[in-house]
Amino acid sequence: MANLDVIKNRWQQAAKIQGLANVITLADGTQISGVYYLTESGSVTASHNALDGFSLSVGFPTDLNGCTVNDRDYQRDPDAQEITRLIASKYDARAIQTPVIVSRDGVVLSGNGRTMAGDLAARDNTDGAYIGYLLEFGVSFGFTHEVVTSFAHPRLIFMLDDEMPYTTATFALFNQQETKSQNKTEQAVKFGKMVNDDVFGRIIQTINAFETLADFYACTEAATRCLNDLRVCGIVDTMTYAQLFDGDTISATGRELLENVLIGKAFANNPDNARMITTYKSLRKSVVSGLSEVVNNLCLTSDYTLNKELLEAVNLAYIARQHGYKAGERVSEYARQIDAFSNDTICDFRNTSILILADALNAEQVTLLKRILAVYNHQAKDASDGQTDMFAADGVKTKAEILEEVKAIFAKGTTEEKKQAEKEATEARLSDNLFISEEMATKVVKGGYVEYICKSGDTIICHVDAIVRGIAYLVGKGGIKLWCNVSELRATADHNLSLPDWLKAGEVITDNKSVSQRIAAITDNFVIFEWINGGLFDVNITTILEQFTPSKDGKVEIIENV
Repeated sequence: MANLDVIKNRWQQAAKIQGLANVITLADGTQISGVYYLTESGSVTASHNALDGFSLSVGFPTDLNGCTVNDRDYQRDPDAQEITRLIASKYDARAIQTPVIVSRDGVVLSGNGRTMAGDLAARDNTDGAYIGYLLEFGVSFGFTHEVVTSFAHPRLIFMLDDEMPYTTATFALFNQQETKSQNKTEQAVKFGKMVNDDVFGRIIQTINAFETLADFYACTEAATRCLNDLRVCGIVDTMTYAQLFDGDTISATGRELLENVLIGKAFANNPDNARMITTYKSLRKSVVSGLSEVVNNLCLTSDYTLNKELLEAVNLAYIARQHGYKAGERVSEYARQIDAFSNDTICDFRNTSILILADALNAEQVTLLKRILAVYNHQAKDASDGQTDMFAADGVKTKAEILEEVKAIFAKGTTEEKKQAEKEATEARLSDNLFISEEMATKVVKGGYVEYICKSGDTIICHVDAIVRGIAYLVGKGGIKLWCNVSELRATADHNLSLPDWLKAGEVITDNKSVSQRIAAITDNFVIFEWINGGLFDVNITTILEQFTPSKDGKVEIIENV
């Protein structure tokens, strides 16, 4: 933000006259105080320069990706540009009735469009009606007829008393004042800037708990939880929240909003790719269908993510569609043609991963991208976490090895092989991201998760498999099974199954009376011990958790088998 001095100096050196103080109430009820000023057109700085093709204004605050923090990007939004030109052509009192709000540095926080339109109107001398209104009613803001006529193209602004951070959230807060709409593409880019990583992570984790996006939407509690997160972010205000629901279900408006948020955030580092995706309905459907898997892939370590390949695939699919390819056609053929007959390079046509992803994006089956990424992510996650594979050359599969396996499954595998690979991937994702409903988090219910307190004082997390006449049958980490009275359990939202650290082979445990014995192995239902003189015996896991604790001295003290 080093060039902010350019904007500050312009404002400090500009001719301006102070008017009356006032307090303005924003759409969310926030009250802000400030003072009216009259100044010359061009003294304050909007996010974009309408006199230079709507390029980003020099010095205007940007995010880490170099994009404007203004939640509307006029440079890439032709609809917004056209609206601005129309306002400029008849620049009148409507540009005053909702004041342009600026920071103490001269940065326009609200009214970027009207400020840019005012600059165009000053150039074209189409602001006569605006000036006429100021001459007649300027006194209500503290400006006499003489003051107004001292400027060639006077502009009324409202400067805040207090400083506010230059973030997308700040600009979105002010822009709720304006009754303007954005197309789906620019909404996606805007929302991507506004959602923080924590909120985005919670939303994706919730969606990951459902087999399909349709299943997620069908769970009103899950969808509502995600939309409430967006309300906290400032994306949804109280006035429009009701529009996101249709009775007890999320409405088409709510679904579209959520999908725009996810696309914008997933491609926040590459907003042009988000624009490409939302341009064509079939591309958008493919990405929306597989959004959770797209995000899951981006969360892998750099050695395994397909981020670069996916971005190039989006670019290829988009350009091919622009050059006449239809939905359902293999856009990989276009890449090969371009590389073969011209010097233009869309992507590396020898990189089959890019071509496969691009074809999946444009496929007739909109779920193909999701299925491919799901199978890849399932294998890549283990490798990314360092899990070894006995068939891998170096112990851990490389990205290239996993890609070859996934390609083989979808190119040459039988229908059953594809289904099995997809099933395994889906089951792994669902088990890692089970949706915890309010009931499951507050009551001991079948399918919920509970805290079980062992005699040792350890608290372990178990899944409730069944409840029969007050007895809860539980499943712990590793599939072990135990049971107890429902009254002895406490419901929890934590679904990460666990066991005591001491419940494993090799550990010595004791009942602190007459038995101290080393664990030989553990099965679903039993802890197996070995007699001192050989032979094995087992004890039910429930008994162990209810009666045993870790041995302090690690000595085995048990009578020999007679």
